[in-house]
Amino acid sequence: MLDSAHFDHRLANFQQWQETPWGQLRYSVVEANLARHLGDRPLRVLDVAGGNGRDAVRLALRGHHVTVLDSAPISLAGAEELAAERGVADRIEVREGDAHDVPELFPDQDFDLLLCHNLLQYVPDRAVVVRAIARRLRPGGLLSVVGPNAVAVPLEAAVRELDLDAALRAVDSSTKPNQVYGADVPVLTADEIGGHFRDAGLDVVGHHGVLSVCHLIADNEIKYDPEFFARLEKLEHTLAERAPYPSTARMFHLVGRLPG
Repeated sequence: MLDSAHFDHRLANFQQWQETPWGQLRYSVVEANLARHLGDRPLRVLDVAGGNGRDAVRLALRGHHVTVLDSAPISLAGAEELAAERGVADRIEVREGDAHDVPELFPDQDFDLLLCHNLLQYVPDRAVVVRAIARRLRPGGLLSVVGPNAVAVPLEAAVRELDLDAALRAVDSSTKPNQVYGADVPVLTADEIGGHFRDAGLDVVGHHGVLSVCHLIADNEIKYDPEFFARLEKLEHTLAERAPYPSTARMFHLVGRLPG
């Protein structure tokens, strides 16, 4: 498993990825997916391993109050800076800490929405983390998880890279190369995480996709064309909620609800 020092060392790479068209699509699609489950009233949100606040600020702009929890002070400073730039510093607060410690860090607070985006592939026991953070959900509250979809890896190798041998190996592989972090990282499935939801007492109320086709388009340069990007974004938003496309998207997006 990668440690916090590795993430800090590769932070510049991650920030560069966030500015790419596919990085921007990731945040745009996740925001749209979440909007289908949220009402109009302001919510109290905890963004677990929220990094430099890209998801958090989008929610703050919609009127929600978001606490960003992360173990990296440099990333948290970036979240505060972004919140100030976007005029939502009053709706963003940051807290240094680890996902496993959420119940102890917030002993007297329950949240309407918990975000756990691109974290579970980096922890040794995903079920433990899901149970820990779910303890801070109020009855009726939502948990949002985004993770790398194992099903998409063979498709990307075969269609985008035309590497059929790599595609065949990926069918049974539990990891995939991550260029941002310069390491192989675990891949997950929506079925696995959905099982952890149910074990934690949550009902799965949404299974969406993130990047259903962008990762299959080999021409990256065309994605920087504003007109093409606008059409691609519209398509991604549409496919994100239409079966069977979430099953093969590069990332899955599960939403669970605590009954009550």
